[in-house]
Amino acid sequence: MLGAGGLVGFSVLSSRLYYLQVVKAEDYRTLSENNRFNFDLLIPTRGRIVDRYGVELAVNKQVYRLVLVPEQVRDLDATLQRISAIVDLSDRNLVRIRRDIRENPKFVPILVKDNLDWETFSALNMKTPEFPGVFPQVGEKRSYPHAGIFSHVLGYVGQADPDNVKNDPDPLLRHPTFRVGKTGVEAATDEILRGQSGRLKVEVNAVGRVVREWPDPSRRATPGQDVWLTLDADLQSHAAELFEQDGGGAAVIDVMTGELRTLISMPTFDGNMFVSGLTREDMRRLNSDRRRPQFNKVISGGYPPASTFKMIVMLAGLEQKQIDTRERIICTGHTRVGNRKFHCWQKHGHGALDLHDALKHSCDIYFYEIAQRLGMEHVRRMGLKLGLGQTYDLGIAGQATGIVPDAEWKRDRLGQDWRMGDSLNTCIGQGFVLATPLQLAVMSARIANGQKALGPHLIISDETPGFDDLEIDMAHLDVVRWAMRGVCEEPGGTAYHPGYMGVPDVEMAGKTGTGQVRGISANERASDVLRKRELPWHLRDHSIYVGYAPFDKPRFAVAVVVEHGGSGAGRAAHISRELLKRALERDGLIPETRPKTHKVTL
Repeated sequence: MLGAGGLVGFSVLSSRLYYLQVVKAEDYRTLSENNRFNFDLLIPTRGRIVDRYGVELAVNKQVYRLVLVPEQVRDLDATLQRISAIVDLSDRNLVRIRRDIRENPKFVPILVKDNLDWETFSALNMKTPEFPGVFPQVGEKRSYPHAGIFSHVLGYVGQADPDNVKNDPDPLLRHPTFRVGKTGVEAATDEILRGQSGRLKVEVNAVGRVVREWPDPSRRATPGQDVWLTLDADLQSHAAELFEQDGGGAAVIDVMTGELRTLISMPTFDGNMFVSGLTREDMRRLNSDRRRPQFNKVISGGYPPASTFKMIVMLAGLEQKQIDTRERIICTGHTRVGNRKFHCWQKHGHGALDLHDALKHSCDIYFYEIAQRLGMEHVRRMGLKLGLGQTYDLGIAGQATGIVPDAEWKRDRLGQDWRMGDSLNTCIGQGFVLATPLQLAVMSARIANGQKALGPHLIISDETPGFDDLEIDMAHLDVVRWAMRGVCEEPGGTAYHPGYMGVPDVEMAGKTGTGQVRGISANERASDVLRKRELPWHLRDHSIYVGYAPFDKPRFAVAVVVEHGGSGAGRAAHISRELLKRALERDGLIPETRPKTHKVTL
């Protein structure tokens, strides 16, 4: 009986061993491997963003960080408390860590602390066996090396929004150290820059320490591709230097291709702050700055174009045959329409002027007369044809459309009828009309080109942009262009300066503008108070300038707006002249007189 019982027991045990070791061998081998191996998600290197010459504008730098995997942590409170003895974890950090653990699956790693110094990182590596589920890591962080002068264009990166995580199965979005483009070029080209994740098989010991890597070549991370911009880092830096402490925006555009060489909004901010995480002091400083450093003024800021709008009125009048270039109109300093008196900026008048001199001297009375002859629908149509009142496919969001008004616009927006006074104000670039610096640069470029309604572009691609015909009489464009040359190169021009470009045989064409930010009372006009610098900064006029060079063979066009900078013949004209000169130097069209630089102080 004992022998029979032993035989039965041995048979049962043998059968079970056979079942486990032979029948279920593959299943248990898989479980055993899972106990022995972990699979780490490999984060791809984000592609660089570079300028037209390959100068790096957005790169990646090595950083040390600490993450934890909740399902592998035995006692979260005790673990965090012990980590705090090595890593400085604020109450805000602890709240954020617990929130991330609640909102994510337990297998998703949670960022504990980023940007660790080497001493802290080394201490954590020594203590790793004491912290199951906690892993020091070497990673990468986005970095913008040019002190913020590209921040409005490049944008910045950050963690994916919860809505994106829910709708996108890509595991990269759930990783605590992975960043996606949030604004600017970083957002517009995120799929190109992002790359594809990989998987690394690692062998771990009983306490979870990695003892060996088992790379799988088929699952390596694929780095993101680089994105090339049309911008010139040297020219962009020069623009920032020229603005100094002033606010505003500037754009330089190639009049043949539409490539933007400079697109800058001032003052700017350091995009690296958003990558590392803004402090309360950073937010307070940015929000309290009345110059609005976070606002992208060059594509989003709406400014009265002032007298730069007069080229549009000129072309509309010539196309509609409402202007004779030989006709002379007398400016006495003011004119009366109905019961209102409209003034010229020149208090005592310009005398008798033809069309050429009217633009050269920027006579308001001349254009008041044209406004009374033209319907605003013709002015609006010409404004749209030259690039105002619209946005462009730059690849970055946030462009303002601006306003080119007419009677229909006022009726739809304000529920009011159009008045003759509205026409007079519009035709000198005041009143309802608004434009961005980018739109003004496009206007100048289309006048300089003369044949194509070119549009600006920012991101270099294999596709060659095509442009529609401008469909403006070339003879009329020549009249306007010669008058713009007179502004800069002829005595009496509002921006005249002998040897304006400072280069022999190189001439510039342009137009100044002084954008009013408030109405002028009769008492102020009589006392000439507006000429005094005692006005508060926020009540001073905007300084505006548009132009192109060289005059005989146009290559680059520019538009500059200096907020509360005063007369357009001052700050904006100086910045424009220097930018055009530097752009021509960079393209080898004139001798280079200035050393290259990429440094600027915010």
